[in-house]
Amino acid sequence: MAKRRLLFRRLINLILIGAVVFVGVYVIKKNPGEKLKGIVYPNDIKVMTYNIHHGEGTDGIYSLSRIARAIRKQSPHLVCLNEVDYKTERTFGDEQVRKIAADLGMDFTFARNLEFQGGWYGNAILSRFPIEFAENKIYKCKDSPERRGVLHTIVKIGDKKVHFYATHLSVDSLESADEAKELLNVILDWGTEEPIIIAGDFNMEPSYQRIHEFSYYFYDIGYFLEPGGYTFPSDNPQMRIDYIFSNDLLAPISVDVIKNENTIVASDHLPLVVHFKFKEE
Repeated sequence: MAKRRLLFRRLINLILIGAVVFVGVYVIKKNPGEKLKGIVYPNDIKVMTYNIHHGEGTDGIYSLSRIARAIRKQSPHLVCLNEVDYKTERTFGDEQVRKIAADLGMDFTFARNLEFQGGWYGNAILSRFPIEFAENKIYKCKDSPERRGVLHTIVKIGDKKVHFYATHLSVDSLESADEAKELLNVILDWGTEEPIIIAGDFNMEPSYQRIHEFSYYFYDIGYFLEPGGYTFPSDNPQMRIDYIFSNDLLAPISVDVIKNENTIVASDHLPLVVHFKFKEE
């Protein structure tokens, strides 16, 4: 009797293995070559920029779960986060980007721009794809009490290398103008032969000269929302100061400011989301 049960189990296992092999062969036949590659590596990507105000909402409540919920609902591939804390007193020693990334199942990197309350404060990037390169550059302006920088990452999507820059410029107009010039030089020094996305809180409205200069080299995707596209303040947005720029190797499919019951309280900024498609070479 025991021998029969053993043979029966082996037969069931063989049937299951055969079924798995059959399904695998069927999928490959239906999706050969580029089609199969396209399943793993999409030909379009969704990008978000979000100033999270160290997780403190407009209601004064500290909650990273609300930030993660806002991101998860949009399912972005790449996210620029501004005003991120790392082990500071005010945010209870949380490694904020690590906790958000773990909640979302994403890769991440954090830029330590400013020592603050026993920890650090800066920008971060989340990615659905492995981050192959990460470098943070602190801007040269030394008069500002808050050091700013640009976090540059490279992610590989199939055979494409995407350069993703995350920054947060100063609230002081003179300092932010200098920082924007330095940011532009950093990007141009790396070159523009591969897909480029620049995102973050620029603390400048579209009428500023530096935004016009950026728009000479890169597309201001939020321009398609004008009039409108306001991201700040979240509960009554009247300013467009959060931006996503790209070079001409990416084509925008859609652009939206995400305003809902969660985002109007989760931070003092609203997230901006752009859906891109890679242009055919």
